[in-house]
Amino acid sequence: MENTNTLQEETQDNSVVSNEHEASKSQIVLATDDMNIQKAGEIIRNGGLVSFPTETVYGLGANAFDKDAAISIFTAKERPMTDPLICHIYQKEDATELMDEDDQVKEIFGLLADRFWPGPLTMVVKANKEVISPVITADTGYVGIRCPNHPVALSFIKEAGRPIAAPSANKFGHVSPTKAEHVYKDLKDNNVYIIDGGSCNYGIESTVVKIYHEEDSTSENPHIKLLILRRGGVCETELNAFISEFKTSNKTMKITTECVEKKHFTEESHKMEAPGQFLRHYAPDLPSYMLAGQRLDGSEESQLPLEISKCVFLDFNKENIDLKSKVLLYLDLSEHGDYIEAISRVYDYLRISETQKEGEMVIIADLMNPSSTLDEGSSHKEHSSALADRLFRAVSGNSIIVNEDFTQFVKSSTT
Repeated sequence: MENTNTLQEETQDNSVVSNEHEASKSQIVLATDDMNIQKAGEIIRNGGLVSFPTETVYGLGANAFDKDAAISIFTAKERPMTDPLICHIYQKEDATELMDEDDQVKEIFGLLADRFWPGPLTMVVKANKEVISPVITADTGYVGIRCPNHPVALSFIKEAGRPIAAPSANKFGHVSPTKAEHVYKDLKDNNVYIIDGGSCNYGIESTVVKIYHEEDSTSENPHIKLLILRRGGVCETELNAFISEFKTSNKTMKITTECVEKKHFTEESHKMEAPGQFLRHYAPDLPSYMLAGQRLDGSEESQLPLEISKCVFLDFNKENIDLKSKVLLYLDLSEHGDYIEAISRVYDYLRISETQKEGEMVIIADLMNPSSTLDEGSSHKEHSSALADRLFRAVSGNSIIVNEDFTQFVKSSTT
């Protein structure tokens, strides 16, 4: 069989897609045309759906003050109503009317906004129920707010003249979109106005942090907790640096951070305060597994035959470079072990993986438990947890153990 382990599959025939556009309900327009931005704003004001680029992924936006418009997001994505939407705003001051919080939480919110906005940080606070529908909050009473760091997104939100409720612009559970064509492939039949602003710079979703009182807010020494509900563009190192500086300047208010660990919901009936917490998420349309570090010794039961020539392999730092000539397609998230580079590629590579016609399985290097070789010489390690989280959900927590020859495997679980 001819080996196809190159990046030629990374781009598709745009002429074919263009022909499809003529018959579809959705359309792609260029962000460089001001008239398109103006029309996008008008569509939002009239209750329609607009997909727009951010520095993280493409969002599927609707008027945050329009309940019916928000519901149409869930319909288009086939998304459970228990998964909340994030409200995107043009500037920090626009957050005031969306929240119902005391001065202490507002102070921390404002300081975090000054530090990280515009940028990939979503802050979850008590919602102003007079303007924010429970549809957006998944009926939890909390709303996520962020100001994206992308000129097209900001121009669009400003033109719309109201907050934009938006999750990622893909079918629920599928790989998030980092290009306009990704959005089109998932939502072409849903009457979405897609603003093409090029590839997203960062490549995975924003960090989501809940701000709340750990103790009674009337305490003389209030304790504010920052609970990281989803890892993303702002790493824990940056948040801890913020806290350290805050402690130096404020002696009366205590502030700490904590990260939700190993909390992967499988039931859609659970109401969540932040998106992206289901076990199966960001998943390609091929069975996908994390490659376990150990090897089969022949004593395991239920061994299955593995046709490595029909597998797509996603590597990191060239750890499994010897497989390149054996697999259907070999892609390295970062040949130099740079986690930021890997993050910028991961969703695109997962989508490329599922387009391989002869592909039967996607195997991913284990970034949940990196070996010393895998991690040696790597850079931007502070972002490794965010990448590992996305890959963990892309494989639904599943892993495989293979023999030395990659001809046999058994399924396992990392949950």
